[in-house]
Amino acid sequence: MKVQQRMYLPGAKKELEVYSQGMFKTELCNKWQETGACPYGDHCQFAHGIAELRPVIRHPRYKTEVCRMVLAGDNCPYGHRCHFRHSLTEQEMMLAGASPR
Repeated sequence: MKVQQRMYLPGAKKELEVYSQGMFKTELCNKWQETGACPYGDHCQFAHGIAELRPVIRHPRYKTEVCRMVLAGDNCPYGHRCHFRHSLTEQEMMLAGASPR
């Protein structure tokens, strides 16, 4: 069963009904990109080509706050999938450098 919700998207003139798809088919399959084949075939959670890619609907505050791992000077285990910013402003860099570790 797919979960349905209503939401407003920037630029949309009316409220849209959106089905929660998670992250299914929102990134290209690495195996498919490298070799042109995938051992999971039709059961793969990743897209096999641009035509299969689905849009990602993010929370309005997505990547608006700095990742705590980055602020602490550590590597974030989530990498580009992290929901927080990994780039720091000059002011944030000064504050991070002044804070004890």
